Amino acid sequence: MKRKILLLCLRFYWKICFRLYLFLLKEFSYAYYLRVFEAVCKVKDVKTNVLSKEQKQEIDGFYKKNYGKKIPYIWHNFIVNLNNKFDVRYMTPRIFIKITEKLNSNLDSVIYDKNFLYNIANSANIKVPKRFFYSIKNLFFDFDNNMISKEDFYKGMSNIGEVFIKPTQIINSGYAKNCRLINVIDGVDVYSGEKIKNIVEKDYNKDFIVQERVVCHESISAIYPNSVNTFSIYTFIWNGEVKTINKPVLKIGMNGSVTDYSGIQKEGLIISIDNEGVLPESALCINQYKWYDSHPNTGLIFKNHKIKNFPKVFEVAKKLHSRIPWLGFCKWDISIDIDGEPVLMEVESPGEMLQQQVLYKEGFFGEYTEELLHWLKNKK
Repeated sequence: MKRKILLLCLRFYWKICFRLYLFLLKEFSYAYYLRVFEAVCKVKDVKTNVLSKEQKQEIDGFYKKNYGKKIPYIWHNFIVNLNNKFDVRYMTPRIFIKITEKLNSNLDSVIYDKNFLYNIANSANIKVPKRFFYSIKNLFFDFDNNMISKEDFYKGMSNIGEVFIKPTQIINSGYAKNCRLINVIDGVDVYSGEKIKNIVEKDYNKDFIVQERVVCHESISAIYPNSVNTFSIYTFIWNGEVKTINKPVLKIGMNGSVTDYSGIQKEGLIISIDNEGVLPESALCINQYKWYDSHPNTGLIFKNHKIKNFPKVFEVAKKLHSRIPWLGFCKWDISIDIDGEPVLMEVESPGEMLQQQVLYKEGFFGEYTEELLHWLKNKK
């Protein structure tokens, strides 16, 4: 009897912890959108109202019919300020977060740790960066998943050479936070002059991973060679099928950064890409709110530049999502390596959606918008 009571108490405790985690994740996501809004307002004269009376009436009618109530005009106004194109289906961050939260109602079945992507990728026979060491709750593991002592970890790191180290929990690592390229010789990072022990204990706490630096295919590195430039691909399960949001975004580093686009914290470029891997005329730096026709560092002209084997990226994303059907919505960060093969870099949820709407000049969910809004309204 006492054992049953104890188990019930533990179950209740972990349920409360998980709900708190979800709440923090949701608020973290929404806070990011507000920071984007504020950052763009600083570098661009965002007019308080660019929507016509007719457009506002269209927004009211669309959301009243499909969502059951009106929504604020702020995000439609914001996006139209950025891309000069109106679409009634533009989605607000709050509604986007609600939809993805409902789609991922079984999120407690998945551990959102970057180490988890190795399990997904291995089951689907998809490439991932080679993992040298990782830590979960201050427990250390080697490349072969053997638990090792902290002393053995530092010994293994003492002459590991050039590797990436990054946090593995979403809240600690979102938007490339603390993702760092190091080159360790005799226990010291050549790039910063810091001891590896100081770096780990200062910036990475309990949960992190050490992995190889992926070398991108020449069609990607020609744009900017210093970072692992990745494609953000969104998939969701709807009506018994894995579907893709046909709005891929290529994230590109700039100005010496070793990470790709990092939100508003650092400079970086985002650009749309068609189904065959061909780039359009210009890329956007949200940090500066500036459009570029060529990369500011390499000079590569974006228009008609083609990425080799890009169609494979969509195939990989759908295959990966089929391995975790209990998760309704996923964002996949995938690159293409030097051999032309897709490499899974990250799996996240819910990700972000403003950049897709700005670049593609239409609502994030496109043709599925009305259906998803009806579904959300009925789930309340």
